[in-house]
Amino acid sequence: MFKNKLNSYFISEILRSYAFVLATLSFLIWITQSARFLYLITDMGLSMNVYVPYIFYQLPKIVSQMMLISFLISLFISIIKFQNNKEMEIYWLSGISKKTIIWTILKISLVPTFMAYFLYIYLAPMTGLISRNILANSEFTFINALVKKNNFNSPFNNLTVYVGENDNQGNLEKVYLFENNKTIIAKQGKVLNSDNKNYLQLIDGFIHEKNKDNKVQIIKFEKTLYDFTKYKSDLTTYPKLQERSLLWLFNELKNNREKKHNTIFEIHKRIFKPLFIPIIALLCCFILYGNNEKFNLVKLRFLIFSLTVIFIIFFEILLNLSASSIFFQYFLYSFPMCVGIAIYFFLHKFIENEPLAK
Repeated sequence: MFKNKLNSYFISEILRSYAFVLATLSFLIWITQSARFLYLITDMGLSMNVYVPYIFYQLPKIVSQMMLISFLISLFISIIKFQNNKEMEIYWLSGISKKTIIWTILKISLVPTFMAYFLYIYLAPMTGLISRNILANSEFTFINALVKKNNFNSPFNNLTVYVGENDNQGNLEKVYLFENNKTIIAKQGKVLNSDNKNYLQLIDGFIHEKNKDNKVQIIKFEKTLYDFTKYKSDLTTYPKLQERSLLWLFNELKNNREKKHNTIFEIHKRIFKPLFIPIIALLCCFILYGNNEKFNLVKLRFLIFSLTVIFIIFFEILLNLSASSIFFQYFLYSFPMCVGIAIYFFLHKFIENEPLAK
């Protein structure tokens, strides 16, 4: 009964620490992202009714990105706290074996592993697509960003618009439009909307355009329409691979083999990245070993943490390489299992030959 209570306490402390670290890191990154997207309101004229749900649906993607590092930090903090508070001694004195602690940590790691699979495969792609559709289906246009007065407005590559006066009713004066090799100057302009498409009617002006011979042609006009529909933001165009379902990615890989690098990377990331959470858990178990000298214990903790970070970096490199090489693909497929088995056997040797640090 007493052992069960200790085991429950051990599990709850680690999961509580993990939840706190994950929530804190995710919230900080989410706030930073939200601030970065404020230009949608200040420069693009996006309403708060669209902005708030848009950034809200970005949260699952951020949480999925923070799961690996959050588990590493929380597990380290929890084990070190148990050691510093002499709580580990209670476990050993109560008869809880070293294998039991390791298996408990491994079982705990399954919680974030399954959470990561749920986020990577289902929730993050779904909410990412929803956030993109929120912008695409709203009345959100970039026309407001283009006609801000007394400002050179460049929300798109190769396009800059300057407006001298804007009465906020769609009537403009002193309009300058710069696009690649073309410059349009108009005394007046008017924002028009037809079939949910935005146009700029330019009145009484000139078009300066370079031809193939690099000579400038000047064309005078009384009225002309400029169509903005050819310009699209990355926020509302085709969904990214991260926002596609796993089934769609497999079909894309089968149907479009010419551009398969990014697709393979995305598939591998979703399938293999969660598997490294249990491996990180096993690596962290080495912190339990060492003698009672504080210097050696601190040195051991630093060594294990550094090796774990190096392991994560190596895995990220391997993920990228596997997208372009069959050799690295096979290496990636066998890597998690081989490393997990190797770490477990090393731990087993430590169990037999080394005392646990108290």
